[in-house]
Amino acid sequence: MTKTLRLIIASWLIIGQSVVLKAQTVAVTTIKDMIAAVTTHNDSAAIEKLYLHTDKPFYTTGDTLRFKAYLFNAAYLRASEKSNIVYVEIANDGNQVILRKMVATTVGLGWGNLVLDEKLFPKGNYTLRAYTNWMRNYDEHYIFQKQFSVSRPDENTLFINSTFNIKEVAGKRRAGVNLRLIKTDQLPVILAGFQLKINQGNKVKYQEKVQTSVDGSISFNYDIPDKTDVNNLVITLQPLSKTINTELYQIPFTTNQANNTDLQFLPEGGSFVAGIPSQVAFKALGKDGRGINISGAIYDSKQREITTFRSSHGGMGTFNLSPQPGETYLAKIKLPDGSYGKPYALPVVNQSGFVLGVNNRLEGDSVEINITVTPDLRQDGSVYYLIGQSRGVGCYVEAIKGTAFPKKISISKKLFPIGIARFTLFNKDKQPLNERIVFIKRENDLNVNINTNKKEYSPRDSTGINIGVYDRGNIPVTASFSVAITDDNQVKTDSLTNNTLLSAMLLTSDIKGYVEEPGYYFPQTFTPAIWQNLDNLLLAQGWVNYDWAAEFQPFKPGPYPPESEFSIKGQVTNIFNKPVEKARVILLSKKPSMVMDTVTNKQGVFHFTNIYPTDTPAYVIQARNKRGKSFNVGIEIAEFKPPFIHPLNNQVIPWYVNIDSSLTQTTKNILTYRNEQEKLTGHNMLKEVKIKGKRVINGSKNLNDDGGSDLSIDQQEMEKAGKATLGDLLQKRVKGFHLGSGKHPYLYFLNDQFLHFIIDGIDIDFSFPGFSNDPADYMRYVKNYLDSYTAEDIKGIEVMKSTKYVSVYTTRFLDPMAIAFDNAFIEITTYSGSGPFLKKTPGVYIYKPIAFAPQKQFYSPKYTVKTDQSFLDTRSTIYWSPNIITAKGKAQFSFYTADKPGTYTLLMDGCDMNGNVISIRQKIVVKQ
Repeated sequence: MTKTLRLIIASWLIIGQSVVLKAQTVAVTTIKDMIAAVTTHNDSAAIEKLYLHTDKPFYTTGDTLRFKAYLFNAAYLRASEKSNIVYVEIANDGNQVILRKMVATTVGLGWGNLVLDEKLFPKGNYTLRAYTNWMRNYDEHYIFQKQFSVSRPDENTLFINSTFNIKEVAGKRRAGVNLRLIKTDQLPVILAGFQLKINQGNKVKYQEKVQTSVDGSISFNYDIPDKTDVNNLVITLQPLSKTINTELYQIPFTTNQANNTDLQFLPEGGSFVAGIPSQVAFKALGKDGRGINISGAIYDSKQREITTFRSSHGGMGTFNLSPQPGETYLAKIKLPDGSYGKPYALPVVNQSGFVLGVNNRLEGDSVEINITVTPDLRQDGSVYYLIGQSRGVGCYVEAIKGTAFPKKISISKKLFPIGIARFTLFNKDKQPLNERIVFIKRENDLNVNINTNKKEYSPRDSTGINIGVYDRGNIPVTASFSVAITDDNQVKTDSLTNNTLLSAMLLTSDIKGYVEEPGYYFPQTFTPAIWQNLDNLLLAQGWVNYDWAAEFQPFKPGPYPPESEFSIKGQVTNIFNKPVEKARVILLSKKPSMVMDTVTNKQGVFHFTNIYPTDTPAYVIQARNKRGKSFNVGIEIAEFKPPFIHPLNNQVIPWYVNIDSSLTQTTKNILTYRNEQEKLTGHNMLKEVKIKGKRVINGSKNLNDDGGSDLSIDQQEMEKAGKATLGDLLQKRVKGFHLGSGKHPYLYFLNDQFLHFIIDGIDIDFSFPGFSNDPADYMRYVKNYLDSYTAEDIKGIEVMKSTKYVSVYTTRFLDPMAIAFDNAFIEITTYSGSGPFLKKTPGVYIYKPIAFAPQKQFYSPKYTVKTDQSFLDTRSTIYWSPNIITAKGKAQFSFYTADKPGTYTLLMDGCDMNGNVISIRQKIVVKQ
């Protein structure tokens, strides 16, 4: 606990006692117990907050994603004392994890690089995630998630702007669809043919051949079938001309129509109470999960208009309502034609209760709390408690007699750290009655100055940056920063959309749900409008599920222990599954070369520490008896089992759909730079010659004489895939692999060919016992293999689907009457080489843990007068450094500008690991 927060708590215990003593002695003990319980539980739980600062918001294929991890204790924003291992992973838009690495942190800080290999990361949308094992004991909300796109634009890439308008025609829903296609030069795609389909999942609901008009548009109407969720419909466009990039384009239906809005109303404090005026927050979401601005009116049960409302930012706003006893209220949204749409019910009106209102003025030095109750609750002897907390730490508490209501309380903001504060009213049984969260605005304790050695720079110019960091008393501060400098011509860094370390730690990590434009709420200078919109956000979206009952109970740790370091832990058991004591266990590694040994304890457990895995780690673990001989025992390793993480709720839109003009221009700039580079260096002056070579899988039982196949996934790719299951590998790498539907819902197919699985030359069907009464038994049987084998077990995978490669397999494994082209085969070669029956070698365990993310230094060229001018410097990331540390409050770094004039954006996140975080944005000008 920081010294400041301890003083806050101590001072309020003293002040609270003096106030409470005027009420009754019993409340003094209760206050002490409540504040102690909240703080003790928080200290024991030690919830962690994690943030990754990345060098760019989006990437191209083959690019490198660079990041720095900041791992804090959530309460005090100091370095977490629980965990020193962070798991970083990237999932595709199907929520399949493509890459997973570990990061070791020191004093809460760590960094690494992730190469976005084109084979693993084709064009598309991805989610970057990060978490610790300890974080898995708590809500998924604490897991860091950030969406980004990977693109590979070329001259034939298309950008698509889409609009949808849904109307009712003769009782049916009809969608008017307009698509406009432009090229990277921003000119329309004229008179081009496409195969258009509308899909719902794997089902094609509509298809036709279409042609763009002279302005690049495709317009048509689509009658939506009954009971169809429009949000699940996707348009696909397949170009019919070779002059256009032949990839498949997907455009999700995005129908942010006012009458289809998801509209929620949240009374301040939690509920409506009859006869007590209340502030009401509302939030309107479109089908894409984003805010949609609306206006409308509130009506009572007699259809009388009571008041109107209008959103002010992000689909959110507030209005005042004085609910009457026995009344019900409805809201209607105003439609574009001036009429009102379907009704939305407001929460019910309670006949008895409390209303907790807050007035948090922008420039005020205190927060005003107003508590109003119905007459029946103003009873002598009843005591209520108001607790104010921040980051889970109790900062304020007061006991209030029932006869004191209505009650107005003024609470100094100095008692709370910067960020979100929560005020909760409890009854005498410690049950929460009302809750309200507000933002406490204070001056940042870190003052950071960034000074450049020039006002403007020229191409390939030396740039020097000086950093000064001081606290509010002008005392130098030691702090750690990460700095990313990107070229605005190639990287769009939106100051509103992008989350930063500051907005993540003080806002988005403390409220539920997706926050649009988090940067909007952290301007350099607050205006009354932004301050009000921030309060609207907290009213409408700030309801965090908080288990107050658990707060007042002894803390019980969850099933996932914290990891202070990477280690290998396991158990040795005999043939009766009993632990073996004093067995010698040897750990061997080739890369890096390592031999370690230990002995098991009474529980048969062994533990290896001080290990740092490389990029593709592999360890052989052997158990030996007292004479040094291997013996018939089993070894089990406590391997990390990754969690299933739900994808973000907001709809993922392909990177080429509905992008703004600035991003289109950015793409054009990237292509221009690439073409200039190729002209200057002479690349691609000859037509590309592709040499196809066969990938040989060592030890494969491939039946074809030349070892041929239609697709081969070799050992190198298996090593990169890490712990991916066989099923995940086939889903990701084998196009057309799927579980059947219709007449064959329990069989696996490759497109329309029935699929057979051969492991080390043995058909897994040979050991299938046959169908029971449940035809799904075969699916479960095959799925067991798909789930149990991982890339660590497999040397390679070969796919045979064409007749020339399938014929010999059909002859060997199928009925003589079987038709070759109706079947496809997948040959799986394992390291054991003994088919699907062999168990692991007794006394030996091959362990392939998750590797640590490499920490390669960012290459920043250095130019001199005689520097070679035969190449074009078109870096998009101009400079990246994950660990700039101030000494006596000062630090400096330097880099050289690239070849193109324009502006650069400097983004710097940092902290002193003592409760203070900061994020800074600054421009650097490069002129010709």
